[in-house]
Amino acid sequence: MADPLTISLVAGSTLLSAGSQIQAGKTSAKEAELSAQTAELGATQREVDRKERLAQALSTANAQAGAAGIAAFEGSPLTILQQSIENEQTATERDMFNTRISALTTRARGQTAKRVGQVGAATSLLKGGAKTSQLLTPED
Repeated sequence: MADPLTISLVAGSTLLSAGSQIQAGKTSAKEAELSAQTAELGATQREVDRKERLAQALSTANAQAGAAGIAAFEGSPLTILQQSIENEQTATERDMFNTRISALTTRARGQTAKRVGQVGAATSLLKGGAKTSQLLTPED
């Protein structure tokens, strides 16, 4: 049987290792969540930027049509403006969809890292328990 100090050191290092693995997994999950939220915020900002550019383009087109003596929002200029609006909406929907997929993937990686930390901690505890058991077993 090993001395109590050795047994204490093995048990302490096992618990420390398990705690570190759990904490690393939690940290990875939090980092993944933050990354996913940042991606979603970026998509929202891109949507706002696209809408601002569209509004500016519509305003410019309206001013140019008026300067050329074309009635605003009639005929060809209206068709062009409608197409611009539809293109913007399609781009926004595509960007939001891609961002959602990316965010879900990032969150899944974070949860996987958290689980890996938990499994690693459990493995460390089992190995540490086995080592402690060996130390406690009297030698023949």
